[in-house]
Amino acid sequence: MSSLFKKSLVATSLSLLAVQAHSAGFQVSETSVSGLGRAFAGEAAIADNAAVGARNAAALTRFNTTAFSGGLTIIDPDVHADVNSAGNGTIPKAVLEAQGLSTDENDLAPTEYVPNFHLIRPLNDNLAIGFSAFSNFGLSTEYSKDFAAGVGAGDTALVTMNFNPNIAYKINNQWSVGAGISAIYADAELNRFAGAAAPVLNGQLGTSYTPTSRISHLSGDGWGFGWNLGALWEIDENNRLGVSYRSQSDITLEGDYEGISTIAVGKQGQSVSGELDLNLPEIIEFSGFHQLNQQIAVHYSAMHVGWDTFEELKATSAATNCNDGTAGQCLQKDENWDNSWRYALGATYTMDDHWAFRAGYAYDESPVDAEDRTLSIPDSDRHWWSLGTTYTANENLSVDAGFAYLDGDQVDGTEDGFAFSAGGDAYIYGLQLNYLF
Repeated sequence: MSSLFKKSLVATSLSLLAVQAHSAGFQVSETSVSGLGRAFAGEAAIADNAAVGARNAAALTRFNTTAFSGGLTIIDPDVHADVNSAGNGTIPKAVLEAQGLSTDENDLAPTEYVPNFHLIRPLNDNLAIGFSAFSNFGLSTEYSKDFAAGVGAGDTALVTMNFNPNIAYKINNQWSVGAGISAIYADAELNRFAGAAAPVLNGQLGTSYTPTSRISHLSGDGWGFGWNLGALWEIDENNRLGVSYRSQSDITLEGDYEGISTIAVGKQGQSVSGELDLNLPEIIEFSGFHQLNQQIAVHYSAMHVGWDTFEELKATSAATNCNDGTAGQCLQKDENWDNSWRYALGATYTMDDHWAFRAGYAYDESPVDAEDRTLSIPDSDRHWWSLGTTYTANENLSVDAGFAYLDGDQVDGTEDGFAFSAGGDAYIYGLQLNYLF
């Protein structure tokens, strides 16, 4: 079976053009709306509402009464991908278009909604528990069915939800530690289409595909588990530092596969059961918060994401169900990602007892080297520019609003003979309610 089938036909169950709308890779940072307004600077140290439970369990000890936060973030991306040529430059863009194929794809990442829920309950002066539900990873892309590079595009969706109970202990007036466990649910689906590869597929397999024919389908879901640790150093009333660690989580998605690899074993049009291993990276975050005077505070964060665990995507089934060149293998794609960093700096201005305003900037490194960038993964560095506000109605109730503009770099790449360019921006909006009982 040709390398076209092995590498780009299946592409990846996590096609990542949508990452232009989130953090680097397919990480989602939107664990709180107050954090959104400061580009998530200082998240492991600020603890201005219960959403800190998603970033640093140790900070639960800063609450002396039950605290609730719940919010919704809307991510509105503007992502595009353009095929410039095929056949390693021998087939120009104009020829592909003359064949009725689409080569310019706009707005391929749909609007997404990311909820978050957090609750903190102090048990005594030194001990607190909490629960957070949020998403750390997710994406969605929808290419046109007649896109020329349909073997590496199509439509893809990944949804994850992290259910995270935590406990924290205050050692003394300066030091607190915390820990938690996570149950992570993931659901993924991909569909790929023949595109410009239809004649090649028909010649090798005896099929009658058109460019819009679906040639690969994979769907599945599953659970994974992880753990987290945190520490908080309250230097004095106005200064504190926080550090947190969230472990790698390995999830096995179990579901169905249908495509070229089933045709190869005489199961054309049949779905077979299979599984795909998804490795979600570890996350280490260091944050600082400094109240300079009654009105102005500054905060910052450095986050390390262990993307080097994302080496490949491989879906398998029984040896008699799939064969993409290896018996029992429905699809395999090398990823070869590297670890990456995210840096954020922000400030908060407290105007009076009711209003506070914040702003932030972040720089997000891509985990994909230029030589590994493909049409299915045209990830790039990006810049965050954020604004936010909090309205405090009374001593118990407050509302956060946040906005961020993400500016993603334009990138070029080649994959299986297709030369392409891709890029995109995103607008993120959020609203959150906080209540102290």
